[in-house]
Amino acid sequence: MPERATLVVDVRSYWHAGTGRGSGSHLDAVVARDREGFPLLPGRTLKGLLREAVARAQAWGWLGDIDDGAGQPDLTRRLFGPAPDDGGGTEGTSGGWCGLLRVGDARLPRTVRAAILAAEAEGEALREGLFRTHFATAIDPERGTPREGALRGMEVAVPLRLEAPVSVHPSARHVELRERWHAILERALPLVRAVGADRSRGFGRAVLSLEAVE
Repeated sequence: MPERATLVVDVRSYWHAGTGRGSGSHLDAVVARDREGFPLLPGRTLKGLLREAVARAQAWGWLGDIDDGAGQPDLTRRLFGPAPDDGGGTEGTSGGWCGLLRVGDARLPRTVRAAILAAEAEGEALREGLFRTHFATAIDPERGTPREGALRGMEVAVPLRLEAPVSVHPSARHVELRERWHAILERALPLVRAVGADRSRGFGRAVLSLEAVE
């Protein structure tokens, strides 16, 4: 099996991957951006979604014909390393250890970014069109009117195709999964139905798939 692949995130509704910061008094939360100002979905967020999807797929018996250790409860640890809250250390720290897979940030494809930057060099302002502003407020159930001070402004990104690199960590343990990680992820990906914040409110609806890297 290949040592790397491209995770395609086809986002089909407005979505928000936040930074934890706002924008003055106008917006309470802004979208995470890369160095060129394009929206991105952080790799740590994707890794968490993949971890949850694989755990559910294993619990539901979807992986019995793929993972020879399907009866072991630590498949997600072997693939993604210890979760920060499971007492096993954090990947990349001196006391932790690495899972088999590394997951990078999901970004616009390189060709799309290049085309937008080339058009902007000719005077077109295209990057602004990748973002929208969404406002919401809580309603007082007794009065049926907006609650005072409840108005919240959030920046969102428009539906986009994003791509993230997935690769085998050179220092990973559990090399027995090298031949099966791709099949395991493909089986679990349909369980990821949305990405980013406010997924329960319809944001970030997405279809994920794996593409081989030439």
